[in-house]
Amino acid sequence: MKALLLKASLVLFVIAGYIASPFLTAWSIREAVHHGDSAYLTRQIDWPSLRASLAPDIGRIALNLPDPETARAVKPGLWQRFKAYWGQGAVNKAIESYVTPEGLPQLFQARKAYRDYIAGQPDDAKLALAERIKRAWARVRRAEFTSLTTFEIDMVDKHDPNRMYLGKLAIDGFGWKLKELRVKILQTAENAIVKFADTGGRAGGYTFWERAKAAAR
Repeated sequence: MKALLLKASLVLFVIAGYIASPFLTAWSIREAVHHGDSAYLTRQIDWPSLRASLAPDIGRIALNLPDPETARAVKPGLWQRFKAYWGQGAVNKAIESYVTPEGLPQLFQARKAYRDYIAGQPDDAKLALAERIKRAWARVRRAEFTSLTTFEIDMVDKHDPNRMYLGKLAIDGFGWKLKELRVKILQTAENAIVKFADTGGRAGGYTFWERAKAAAR
């Protein structure tokens, strides 16, 4: 009987460890970015795959291009095609330079410095570990195993609730690695109301210059 209980406990321990392991890896990657642990980031992130998955979304956001997954199937105008062709190349070069084990912590520190000294936002790093984990978990919108070897997690940006990060981890060797990262801009009914209210009486919600740019697309 004792042997059976021991085996059952061991199985439960292995299952619990398996379920917890991708969450631990995701948290450890987050902490490594915050503390500049480039060696850990090198081991736990598939950088070529990450850059390939991130580039289209960063380019779309930076160049203000429509999201092909949510926008209507409309043929892009000349201006949009020009931005997509020339602008994406510049975005790709920036990603190659900064989305690296050394560059990602530097980007985080630059953003943190802006929040601390210019925006005046509090530093969560001074909070207790349990509180930081609690706040991070509150921003998780989806976390699930899509197969025995892949795990996906969607998390809202801490400073912009309309921005969501979609991460995909996969077992690589003896542990989990971050393979893909995407960025989505969320559009809610509440946001639409705020944007409409902020038009300040402009015709159709746009200024003349905005309408002229829209017509040129």
